[in-house]
Amino acid sequence: MLPQYRMEMDILPALKPGKIIIAFGFSSVLATLLAELALTGPVTVLDGGNQFPAYRIAHEIRKRSTYVKEVSDRLFLRRAFTAYQAVHLLESAPAIPHPHILLNLLTTFEDEQIKSQEADRLLTLCLLHLERLSLSAPIAVCLEPRIVEEKAFLLKRLTDRSDQTIFLNEASLYSVSQPPLFI
Repeated sequence: MLPQYRMEMDILPALKPGKIIIAFGFSSVLATLLAELALTGPVTVLDGGNQFPAYRIAHEIRKRSTYVKEVSDRLFLRRAFTAYQAVHLLESAPAIPHPHILLNLLTTFEDEQIKSQEADRLLTLCLLHLERLSLSAPIAVCLEPRIVEEKAFLLKRLTDRSDQTIFLNEASLYSVSQPPLFI
């Protein structure tokens, strides 16, 4: 039996069932977030941008536990390379009560073969399934804020539907401030 760990990372404070969180700029801390979540229980990762940082996650788990394989086995990875596959992944995802983390969902919509009207229809299906999944599980959609201009409306629709949008200022992670010498 694996020991239970307290989640020390407070990146997504609103991560709870019934909520859809959009998180921008999390690529630098994604491995830490996924490792922390896996230490507390199962996590489903739906990767739309082929950005799953497996090596970095293993490294983060190794820093926190000697049960690297057991904790890693709690991460359930599913990948989509097209918008149609993204819809299918969300459609076939069971509504189970552990976190669902979506990585770069909108990347799958950037295919120039998918016209804007079809992309809008497919995103509507994705949103319906995100709402279904959020009833029993926390949902976080981690995005990098870039999308082709003619499909920027997809980003607006996704953020409008979210319950909370979080922006991580990656510069603040690495900034060093000199404390005053004399007070």
